[in-house]
Amino acid sequence: MVDYSQFEASTKSGIQADAGRIKKHDEIIGAVLSQRKSSKIIFVVCVCLLAAAAYFKLWIPTAVCALLALFFLWRGTGKISEEYMKEVYEEGLLVPGLIVKTQPITIMAIANLVAQDGADTVNGCYNLVVKNLDGAKNQLYEKVPCSCFFRYEGGPYHSAFQPHPLYWATTSQQEIASALRQVEEDNKENSRDEWEVLREMAERFPNLKNGEIIMLDENYVPFGKKDYLDSDYKPLED
Repeated sequence: MVDYSQFEASTKSGIQADAGRIKKHDEIIGAVLSQRKSSKIIFVVCVCLLAAAAYFKLWIPTAVCALLALFFLWRGTGKISEEYMKEVYEEGLLVPGLIVKTQPITIMAIANLVAQDGADTVNGCYNLVVKNLDGAKNQLYEKVPCSCFFRYEGGPYHSAFQPHPLYWATTSQQEIASALRQVEEDNKENSRDEWEVLREMAERFPNLKNGEIIMLDENYVPFGKKDYLDSDYKPLED
């Protein structure tokens, strides 16, 4: 997992996250847990094949199975603690999200990517496709407050962020409403209404894939696109 010990959000959600609900509904964390479970199963299969290949002295298959076993052992180890799951929602940065499609449910969220004081403002719009958003109305342009951590790889900017809708962590509509009011207050300090920016980006880039991020300058003008896992962005074509 990424070390977020040096990250301190300027605005937090204020919710009391439910780890049990997160395990059930958070599709981002759920995907990681599912990958680790399947990796453990594949590791056991690789070990069995390794033993069979070694028994028959098939040294090249033995070496290949050994390497595969080590890889899936590495990918399958480690746990995501309930404490970490809750921290994603309670200690992450509160950001605005907006449902921009309903088939499938697609949420676009925006966050400031500046990591060091003095750097020019750069924002990112993250495209998140989900199977379900329990508790929400799931209506077009419904406002969905999200919490996020950032990935930092050095320099004046965070390389990426990943939004987690608060609905995945709480059933309290009161907590959701309170977080949304805070987002609205923060939005008043921006040079542009970020809800409008999200709608504009969704209309301008209707074919974004899940996990893709549009990079915006200080005037909310898009200039680049990247996948969440990529370190660098690609300039937008004219």
